[in-house]
Amino acid sequence: MIGGFFVGLFFGFVLILLGIEFYYYILARYIEKDLTGIEAIILISCLIISFAICIFPFLHNSGIFLSVFSLIPMPLADSIIRTVVFSKEKIQQRISEEKELNNWLYTIENQPENVNAYVAAGDIYFRRNEFEKALEFYLNAQKVMDMPYIMEKIKITEKEIKIKKGIVWVCPECSFDNPANASKCKICGYSKLDRDLIKDVRHHRREIFKAFLFIGLAPLGVILFIVLYIIMPPYLALVFTILVIYLTIRFFCTY
Repeated sequence: MIGGFFVGLFFGFVLILLGIEFYYYILARYIEKDLTGIEAIILISCLIISFAICIFPFLHNSGIFLSVFSLIPMPLADSIIRTVVFSKEKIQQRISEEKELNNWLYTIENQPENVNAYVAAGDIYFRRNEFEKALEFYLNAQKVMDMPYIMEKIKITEKEIKIKKGIVWVCPECSFDNPANASKCKICGYSKLDRDLIKDVRHHRREIFKAFLFIGLAPLGVILFIVLYIIMPPYLALVFTILVIYLTIRFFCTY
């Protein structure tokens, strides 16, 4: 009886995970209108395959733990789809940007006194983080017409070049430029190490929060489950366990 109980518990656990995957990858995206027809067909096909992989070991009463592989198809397909879509968008953006740049270069070639063309071409290179080329076009624009906004672009670009080469670092507190070998800001005393640490914490704050939450709740969860299996009837322990698993996994999938 105990063996059947744990088999049923494991089967319920896998089904809950599949249900969460269905909600997260298909239903939620459909509600938010973020799911194309082709993506829906692919993901629903993966859901059917996942369900078949899940029930197959139980029907044949062998290798029931192989059903965990049913959790792979949908996340894998979603990752592939997102990678393809992202790559396609980047390629289209690059083509559009390259076309715009060629138009401005053509304008410069035929209208060498067109200051707007130099600035526009420089802006495109700046967005690409090709600061040296951007500076070259800004300087050419300045030769044609010395305007304050062009000088400001030149200063910003020169600063980005220094940061890129590691010559200076910018204090996030007072925006003062400090030499690369300075560990603290000369104006406000802000530490470069603190800057890097805070940057990393902000970048990974979601993962850090989940880690602390898991570390804090995991021991309590283990103790709770042990108490449940000792004092509760099997069916109540099963219902409560499935509920806790569902709420926990849903939180980690949608946070």
